[in-house]
Amino acid sequence: MIRLACSLLLSLATCYASVHAAAPQFPGAKSQYQGFDRYDFPVDGKTATVVVPKQAAPGNPWLWHGEFFGHKTEPDVALLKEGFTIVYMHVPNMLGSPTAVAHWNALYQELTEKYGLAKKPALTGLSRGGLYAYNWAAANPEKVACIYGDAPVCDIKSWPGGKGKGQGSAGEWKRALQAYGFADEAAALAYDQNPVDKLEPLAKAGVPLLHVYGDADDVVPWDENTGVIAERYKKLGGDIQLIAKPGVGHHPHGLEDPTPIVDFVVKHASVQPTYEAQPAQKVKPRDGLGNVLKKLNAGQPVKIAYLGGSITAANGWRVKTLDWFRKQFPQAKVDQIHAAIGGTGSDLGVFRVEQDALQYKPDLLFVEFAVNDGGAAPEQIWKAMEGIVRQTWTANPETDICFVYTYRTSYEEPTRAGLCPRAASAMEMLADHYAIPSINFNLDVVKREGEGTLVFQAAEKPADGVLQFSKDGVHPLDAGHELYAADVAAAVEQMKDLPPVDHATKMATPFVADNWEAAKMIPLQPSMLKGDWKKLTDADSLQRSFGKRLGQIWEATEPGSELTFKFRGSQAKLYDLVGPNGGQVSITVDGVTRDKLAPRFDSYCTYHRIATLQVANDLDPNAVHTVTIKVDAKQPDRTPVAFRLKDPETELKSPKYQGTNIWVGQIQLLGDLVTE
Repeated sequence: MIRLACSLLLSLATCYASVHAAAPQFPGAKSQYQGFDRYDFPVDGKTATVVVPKQAAPGNPWLWHGEFFGHKTEPDVALLKEGFTIVYMHVPNMLGSPTAVAHWNALYQELTEKYGLAKKPALTGLSRGGLYAYNWAAANPEKVACIYGDAPVCDIKSWPGGKGKGQGSAGEWKRALQAYGFADEAAALAYDQNPVDKLEPLAKAGVPLLHVYGDADDVVPWDENTGVIAERYKKLGGDIQLIAKPGVGHHPHGLEDPTPIVDFVVKHASVQPTYEAQPAQKVKPRDGLGNVLKKLNAGQPVKIAYLGGSITAANGWRVKTLDWFRKQFPQAKVDQIHAAIGGTGSDLGVFRVEQDALQYKPDLLFVEFAVNDGGAAPEQIWKAMEGIVRQTWTANPETDICFVYTYRTSYEEPTRAGLCPRAASAMEMLADHYAIPSINFNLDVVKREGEGTLVFQAAEKPADGVLQFSKDGVHPLDAGHELYAADVAAAVEQMKDLPPVDHATKMATPFVADNWEAAKMIPLQPSMLKGDWKKLTDADSLQRSFGKRLGQIWEATEPGSELTFKFRGSQAKLYDLVGPNGGQVSITVDGVTRDKLAPRFDSYCTYHRIATLQVANDLDPNAVHTVTIKVDAKQPDRTPVAFRLKDPETELKSPKYQGTNIWVGQIQLLGDLVTE
């Protein structure tokens, strides 16, 4: 029987730090700046101004103004909405001198060490602000994410000196001599530490630059400032983008549409999360399951979707928890959406979640990929899992999500150390960002093993009183699934008093900028096919077995048959089958054919199963790409499967293992199909 009582949570000595923290709290006088909270407070004898976003982006990224804070506020407002903090230090009349740089050093230390702002801010230098931004950056190249220069001063000889084409400013030139401590004008003219002279450290550090300028600027002539920066930076191998404004002088600053500026800063100064192993806790309620529980308590119909791998596909914890929900809420009609496929991870789940789960309008989505994602890098897990989350809440922001972390042998080691395994840790960081509840099944399993009442893996049933968790160390037997279901029941009991939540408010700031929210599946169209392709009928055994997942399956058996499509995006896969009589294909992307053929057969292929074939990856997301998959005349080597056969020499010659067959259901895209 499933236990209804909640287990005590593990006591953790380590505190859990949120990846997606609230904006830091600053001291000083509080006011408003374009609808956002502004704070002014002293640092190093000068006044610092900090404007905070309503919700900080991961890692607390920030933009630091050199001068003229409050002028052309559109980029500031857009960045505040993206979760950036805006910073300015009141050190006017110092013109980026070494003294100004020293004050900036003090503010940087204060903001990063005391208030937790990102270690690499974006710098913006408007006009004379360029001297502040570039001089501090040259002294601290490893601390700079990027520099945006708006008609920036990059050489004091040009302005305020006026020793070239520009007007200069006699008063500011005198001020510069004093600020920099020059004995006389000759010393200033001989000075070789202007921004145009100190680009090598920035180029070596890979700091990207963006300059916006008017090509008729007679105050800060672009060719004496931006032009010199661009020429020298490119020769040093640096990355600089120029946006010229034809016929425009020093004013007006900025762009009518600030999008290129904002995109540049967001791209280079956003803080990608850094993976850290997370504390293992049996239940992290976070925002809970208030939406679905409200409906259950009201006796309304509810659909629960289960997205995962073979552990969820089995008639185990999925079926047992469904039964529990029905018994706990007998007045509600509770149905399931079975969206689990054995042997698959979140990298497939993100492409199929719409087809297999979301189209049926679930009220609760369980996501289980902690075992099958065990070999994936955290960065890969974040892209796919966040895509699942964002697709779900785009479809319906009232759908509750719950991550569950299943056990496999080797996961006991981090669990005993009080930590989640790597895949679960990566998922916990994402769950914390979006306040998604999570349930860790590992803790109870590992605890019981330590007490001697459970064995992780055994071929035969152990002694009385000892639970046989699994035979293979991965897939629980019924008693193991009973433990999982009990953990779900206890977790729901623990979250029963949490209120409903509109998850749409959580979508403002992504966890990783390159998440796979855009992942989609596209059915094959006859116009894409050339050669011997046929649409499998409902009577065909493969269509009957796999059509629910793959959709309409198309089969090609003759060499030379082709599948061609165009898309605008970065990645494409085929959602297909591998099997004992599977063939192999050549893959051509944008006119370049891959060196090796791709077999649709492997060492497990004593039977047919669902698979994916990567055909294009890491492409220019804004370009249109052409992909052609062609059936090869030779069948793949069948010997990898021989060890699974009783009489491989005879069996591999049988019709079962002969053929050049290809079966494709859909195209998986990160992008959009292009049709002509």
